[in-house]
Amino acid sequence: MQTVISFDQDALTVRGEFDAVGRKRNCAQQPPEDISSIGVRRSRQDLVLVKVNGEKLGSVGQLAGVLPVQVINPASFELLEGSPGVRRQFLDWGVFHVKHSGFFELWPRYRKALQQRNSLLRRGNIDAAALAPWDAELSTTAALITAARLRHFDELAIAFDSVYRQLLRNSVVFSGLDGLVPDSMPALSLEFFGGWKDFDERGYAEVLKDDVAQDLRAGFTRSGPHRADIDLKCGKLRAGEVLSRGQIKTIVCALKLAQSKVLLDQGIPTVFLIDDLAAELDEGRCRAVFSELVDLDVQVFATAVKESDLHNDWCRDKPLKRFHVEHGIVTPLM
Repeated sequence: MQTVISFDQDALTVRGEFDAVGRKRNCAQQPPEDISSIGVRRSRQDLVLVKVNGEKLGSVGQLAGVLPVQVINPASFELLEGSPGVRRQFLDWGVFHVKHSGFFELWPRYRKALQQRNSLLRRGNIDAAALAPWDAELSTTAALITAARLRHFDELAIAFDSVYRQLLRNSVVFSGLDGLVPDSMPALSLEFFGGWKDFDERGYAEVLKDDVAQDLRAGFTRSGPHRADIDLKCGKLRAGEVLSRGQIKTIVCALKLAQSKVLLDQGIPTVFLIDDLAAELDEGRCRAVFSELVDLDVQVFATAVKESDLHNDWCRDKPLKRFHVEHGIVTPLM
């Protein structure tokens, strides 16, 4: 961020407006109370100040809850190829935005208790009674976190199956190959791992009690929601290990679209930021992705290296604006 702050300034401030209820911002009859102002200030010392409607937010994390944003870019491959932490973050992004999930309050409680327990474990040779209060807090929050994750995962899995199939069908049609069978690869399955063995049968309190000796030797809590993962398999193998880059990117797009569909069904619209969609995807698949975005009726900011990588007709009858960026200068295109 340092590079975008002017040389003669101490900080960068960005201001904008957003529609809190998901309607179109340019609607002349839109009630003014539905429009919220937002401002973000970042200093050269990396101090961040966020305000919504003039009121300071307590943390940057609260900003994420104000306006859900999905990103599809070259780094999105990590969703399948990266560590479990990347997939946990993806799942928790959805849980966080679900109304009344309580995740924003639960996760800090769990992390604090986990840190305290790990601190005791690192000391070694401690009495089990010293762990008891932290075990109780961990088991309580873990149950609620896992239940919230499972609810969202079940909805995500159903939406993913539908969106992914539609992407494959449309990519064939848009490529002018209607009638051919899309991607001949084994069926995909999406699986959830709660963070400990037999998580669907054993409560976390039991796990903490049974594993205390191993945790003491390791010096940290080896199991729990902080070890959760979602796994997408192609047959019996992990999809990220056997599929092509194009197939992986298609799956990543389907996951992001599916998660946004789940939120939209609950009245929570998502903004999409897409960079270089054409990398690894042919025109048929790019158009299929945009077809899903149009059906979701969400706001999209898409960038590409070449103007020909983005086509106006992909947006069907939706309003759009195009810009050319060169040497930091933004020029509107007709």
